[in-house]
Amino acid sequence: MIVLLSIALPACYLSGIADPQGHLRKLPVALVLATQEPGGPAGAAEALADGIRAGADPDKLDMTTMSATEMSTRFADDDIYGAVVIPADFERSLSTLTGDAAIVRPVVTVRTNAGDGSLAAGLVSGNLGPVLAAAQRALGDQLRAAAGTALTPAQSLVLREPFTVSTVPHEVLPARSGYGLTPFYLALVAILIGFIGASTIHPSLDAAIGFTPSELGPLTSRRPYQWAGRVTTLLAKFAVLAGVAPLAAALLQLVATTAIGVPVSHPVELWLLLTATIVAVGIGALSVFAAFGSPGALLNTFFFVALSLASGPTVPVEALPGWLRSLTTVTAMHPVLDGVRAILFFDARGAAGLGHAWIRLGIGAVAGAALGLLAAWLYDRNPRLTRHPVTATPAPVLVPQP
Repeated sequence: MIVLLSIALPACYLSGIADPQGHLRKLPVALVLATQEPGGPAGAAEALADGIRAGADPDKLDMTTMSATEMSTRFADDDIYGAVVIPADFERSLSTLTGDAAIVRPVVTVRTNAGDGSLAAGLVSGNLGPVLAAAQRALGDQLRAAAGTALTPAQSLVLREPFTVSTVPHEVLPARSGYGLTPFYLALVAILIGFIGASTIHPSLDAAIGFTPSELGPLTSRRPYQWAGRVTTLLAKFAVLAGVAPLAAALLQLVATTAIGVPVSHPVELWLLLTATIVAVGIGALSVFAAFGSPGALLNTFFFVALSLASGPTVPVEALPGWLRSLTTVTAMHPVLDGVRAILFFDARGAAGLGHAWIRLGIGAVAGAALGLLAAWLYDRNPRLTRHPVTATPAPVLVPQP
């Protein structure tokens, strides 16, 4: 088993983070062309936009032209990772490069979605940078050809780079946001609490009813056995988990916000989501224990920890290998991460991932509970699979015949 884990874990973890650029497919970005002010070379901004669209690799970037208002909405809903904005004064500023007025070089802005993390921002700027550089050279050549020999040496030099590129976040993250990584760690801790909590409740309750012995260091004790079916025991474990989850989520949030200083503008929404995460993950883990017994510890570790981290939560889904990308539809990490990120960075908007998180957690909790209870019910119906201790029948004593 250790040999298999030594192969599977690094294959999962490193595959997602080793080459995000190589695996990048259809990263959503926007192109915004503002209505141009009068006083410049007409059509230059549109020509630049055409050049950007033509230069962008359609396999790497999914570029959509939209208005500034739509761009802001898409950023707020966490639907795009970045945008190229050609400002309204682009053509008017461009005219100063070949005229007699003071030179004002226009600025094309690349906006990034800081809430998605620094790696996503790097993919946006890294893929748009060469596109804008090529468009810059093409535009400079067009302006030089149109001006002919009337250009001064200084103007010819400026037209090599007729505009500058500025990369800025669309919305600056608050302090102590970990460059966009605090949602990942909050989601990870909530999942671990649910998983570890289930791993603690399962043997503790079994020891409380006398089914298994309890150990504390060298001390071992066993309570008198109390009759309890598998379904009854599993429901009791669910109840214990649901009872402690709100307190665990509150303490987690208290440490994050008070002791560490993570800014949370929607504390109630975050507490509810963390509580639901602990409950959903814990129910799933307890159901695995009910169905598989002791091997459930390994299965839970692999599913709730290994696969959740393997699905690249710090990497955009569009930059994951295909087989890891499919894991995001079944593991708990991505919906929880999307929900926490929406609460911390996107004003707790349902469209930014919070609604999806609640749906996925609800489905996961119901499905996990149903499968666990079904397995427990089937085991209870089979006398050979009962959990109740069976009194050993004493062996017959053979009396020698005289």
